[in-house]
Amino acid sequence: MRQATDCLTGPDMDPYIPPPPLPSIEDELETAHQRIAALEFEVRRGAAEHQRMWQHINRLERELGNLLAARLDRRDDLAGTQHCEHQELARQTRTMVEQQFQNFARQYSNGTDLARHRPNRERTAYLMSQLIRLLLDKRPASSWSIQQSLRLEGDPGIEAAINRLRTECIDLVERIAKTGLAHEWSYASTTGAPLDPERQEAWASCDPEAPVSFVVAPAYLVDGRIYSRQLVYTAAA
Repeated sequence: MRQATDCLTGPDMDPYIPPPPLPSIEDELETAHQRIAALEFEVRRGAAEHQRMWQHINRLERELGNLLAARLDRRDDLAGTQHCEHQELARQTRTMVEQQFQNFARQYSNGTDLARHRPNRERTAYLMSQLIRLLLDKRPASSWSIQQSLRLEGDPGIEAAINRLRTECIDLVERIAKTGLAHEWSYASTTGAPLDPERQEAWASCDPEAPVSFVVAPAYLVDGRIYSRQLVYTAAA
């Protein structure tokens, strides 16, 4: 018997090493919980950083608005306070377009057939353009009617999201009217024409050298003077 044992453990044979125990379900769940907690932490940190960034941008925009207002006050060919107020309202309109309108369009651009024939990148801007035309109006239609016009179906939260934008736009238009002076939204453009840098700028990453395809957001005009240029989508022919 001793000789048999010596053969199994002799120098010519590897010692038997049992496999490591498999992790228990509890261990796997604990590992998954730790990973989820780490991801949630990263998301919260990213959201906080995003909020700080927008606060910084808004502060810079307010400072820029104050500088522009000060320049307007020194001009004797303008109506002073009213023009300063329109300058601020134009800035608020631009912020609404770049944030609220764009966020809505990004979320729902695949839920409408209005722009099915357009490239994916273009759908968001096109849905924005249609929504802005419907909402930046003295008497916008009901949220439900706007939803039907945009042919957005399926998601029960769409009407509520439109209603929030509608409320903000009504408030903006009312403040513009109370400020006084002749104001208008200018959508005038020529499809296929070169971008006019005096009254237009290219939307997002569009090529400013490419011809105009459509207006994303209108120009903000007061007494014929441009306070905020048109945002236009450009595309190569």
